[in-house]
Amino acid sequence: MREGAKSICLTLLSLLILVPSILAQDNTQLRVDGDRIKSYIEYLSTNEMMGRQSMTPGYQAAAEWVAAQYEAWGLEPAGDNGTYFQRVPITRGLTWNAGVPQMRVNGNALSLGEGDFSINSASTVATTVNAEIVFVGYGISASAKGLDEYAGVDVRDKVALVLMGSPKDAPQAGGGFMGPAPSTDPGPQEEWVEESKEFTKIRTAHEMGAAAILLYNPDPPAQAAGFFMQRRAPQEAFTPTRDFLAFTITDRTFRAIMKPDLQESVRGFTTRLSGIRNEIKHGTPQSAATGATAQLSGYDSKDEFNEELGNNFAYNVVAKLPGTDRARRDEFVVMGGHLDHLGMRDGQVYNGADDNASGTAVAMEVARVLSEGNHRPRRTIVFAAWCGEEMGLIGSNYFVSDPPEGIDIDKVVTYFNMDMVGLGDAIGAPGALNFPTIWDVIKRDQDEDVIAAVQPRTGGPGGSDHSAFITRGIEAMALMTSGGVGHPYYHRPEDDTEKIDAEILRKTGQFVLQGTINLAEERQVNLLIEDRQTIYNAMMFTINSFKPGQGNHVQVQVDARNKDELVKVAMDSALAVNARLQEEAQQPAQPVTMMRFRFGAPGGGKKSFNRGISDLALFEGDMSLLLAAAEFIGFGRLDIEGDDGHWFSDGHVTAAGREAVTVLEENDIW
Repeated sequence: MREGAKSICLTLLSLLILVPSILAQDNTQLRVDGDRIKSYIEYLSTNEMMGRQSMTPGYQAAAEWVAAQYEAWGLEPAGDNGTYFQRVPITRGLTWNAGVPQMRVNGNALSLGEGDFSINSASTVATTVNAEIVFVGYGISASAKGLDEYAGVDVRDKVALVLMGSPKDAPQAGGGFMGPAPSTDPGPQEEWVEESKEFTKIRTAHEMGAAAILLYNPDPPAQAAGFFMQRRAPQEAFTPTRDFLAFTITDRTFRAIMKPDLQESVRGFTTRLSGIRNEIKHGTPQSAATGATAQLSGYDSKDEFNEELGNNFAYNVVAKLPGTDRARRDEFVVMGGHLDHLGMRDGQVYNGADDNASGTAVAMEVARVLSEGNHRPRRTIVFAAWCGEEMGLIGSNYFVSDPPEGIDIDKVVTYFNMDMVGLGDAIGAPGALNFPTIWDVIKRDQDEDVIAAVQPRTGGPGGSDHSAFITRGIEAMALMTSGGVGHPYYHRPEDDTEKIDAEILRKTGQFVLQGTINLAEERQVNLLIEDRQTIYNAMMFTINSFKPGQGNHVQVQVDARNKDELVKVAMDSALAVNARLQEEAQQPAQPVTMMRFRFGAPGGGKKSFNRGISDLALFEGDMSLLLAAAEFIGFGRLDIEGDDGHWFSDGHVTAAGREAVTVLEENDIW
C-alpha cells in the first residue's frame, strides 16, 4: 500500500510539474508585440551603428547586440564552435571611412550631402586645414613646355584651387549674347598631356607645399565630348607623404571663392572665366590669391578590409530552440533576415531601419516570444541574422552551402525570410504556394486580420536571402510588405525608425510566429517532400502559350549558376515539362519550337538566351544544350554507327567527348 501510494504521489507530482509546460504549448495564445519589434529596430538603426555595413565595427556591434539578446532570452547558440556567430569570408575588399568631411569658405558651410564637394582618396585622415585659397589655373608647373602657373605665387601651407582638364580645352573668350563659344583656336601645339591628369595636379600641389587642393571641372561632364559614349578613365592614385587634403568642388563652391562681387551675374562670371582660361591657353598664367579662406576637415579614420590583411569577414548571428521530438528534432524551421546595410556614404549614415533592421527585429521578437513562452518545439527552430546581403547575398548563401555543425540544410522544412517588412499594409509572400501542402500547415490557426494581409503566390529566387534556400527546393518565402506608402526610403539615408509602422510589424511577426509553431509541431503532413529539388526545378518551366499543331513556346526559368548546371536541370525536369504539355493539351505533347533559358548565380544578374529549334544552326554548336533539349522537344537525336572508343560509347557522348566539344567551341573550331 505504501509503495502504491508513493507511486501515485510521484505520478501526480510529475503531472503538476508538466502542467505549466502543457499550458504553454497552446499554439494560439502566444503574441508578438509590434512596438517591441520597433524598439529593436530603433536600437539597430542608431547613427552609432554607422549603417551596419558588413565587416565594419558598426556591423560587428549590431551582431553582438543581437547575439546578446538571444542569450538573454535563453536561446541556444547555433553558430561556430558553440557560439552565436558563423564566420563568413567576404572576397570583396572595402575601404571604410569614418567621420564626416567638412568644408567652409569664408566661414560659410558647404554641404557634402548636397554635392557641393567630395573628398578625394588622396586625403589623409584626421586632417584639418584653415588657410588662404590661391588660384593656380590648371595647376601646371612645366616651364620647359611654356607654362608654369606656380611661378610668382606661394601656395606653401595654403589651399591651391586648380582647374581640371587641359588649357587646350578652353572655350573662346567673349561669345556675345549666347555666351562663350566652343574654341576653334588651336593655341600652342604643346598639349600638356601628362600635366593635365588629375593625379599629376594633386602631386604637383603637394610638392609645392600646399596644405590642400581644390579641384574644379569647368566643363561639366554632360557637356564634354563623348560623355555618353564612354566612361571616365580610371584615375591613378596618389599617396601623400604628409597631412594633406584633396577635395573636388562643384559650381556653387567655385563661385563662392572666385566671385566675391555679388553684382556680377553668372553669365558675366562665366565670360570672365573663359577669358582667364584663354590667357592660360596661350601661355600667360593667371595665378593669384583669391582673398578667400577655406576651413577643411577630412575623415576621422580609414580602415581597409581585404584578403591581404586577413580581415575580410563578417558574422551571421545564429541561435536556436532545440527540438524535443526524438524523431523530428533533426528537422529545422529557419527564419531570418539580413542585418547589414549600406554603411556611410558622403558622410551620411544609411541607417536601414526598414531595409533591413525590420526583418532582423521580427525574427528576434518571434524568438523572444517562443523562448519566454516556454515553447518546446518538436522540430528545431533556427533564428538567423545574415551578413553580406547588400554585397550579394553572401551570408545566407554561405550558411546554406556550409552550415554550422548540427544543422543539415537537406532537413530544413521551411525558411521564412523577412526583408523590408516595416511599411505598408499587406505582406507579400512569394514562394508560399510552391508546396501547397506545406502552405496549408502554415496558414492554420492564423488570426483573421493577419492571414487577410498575407498575399501568397508561387515564387523563385530573387534579390534577397530566400534565394539560397528556394533554389534547393526548400519551401522558402520572401516576405516583404507592400501597399500604403510603399518603401520610399529604400537605400536612402532617410530610412529611419520614426517612419516604421508597428502594426505591420505585428502582423508580419504574428504570421511567422504562428506559421513556425504549426510547422514545428506538425506530425501528419510530410514536410520533407521527396524529390523537392526536381519538383522546384520543374516549376521554373512555365508554358507561355500552347497552340496544337503550331508548336509550344516554353519559358525556362532555371536558377543555374552556369550552362553545365542548366543542362542538368533541364534534363532532370524533362519529364515534368512533357507532363505539363500533355495535361494542358489533352493530347500527346507536340514539339517545342522555342525555349528561353536564364542562368546565373542566385542574387546576381541573370543571363538569358533564346533557342529556336527549327534548325540545328540555332544551337550554335552547343552540344550539351542540344542533348538536354533532345529529351523533350522531339528533334536533335544523334544517330551513331558504332563506338569510336573516345567520343562515343554505347551510343552516347562520353565525358571525354563533351570535353572535346567544349575545346572545339572555345577555339571556334566546328
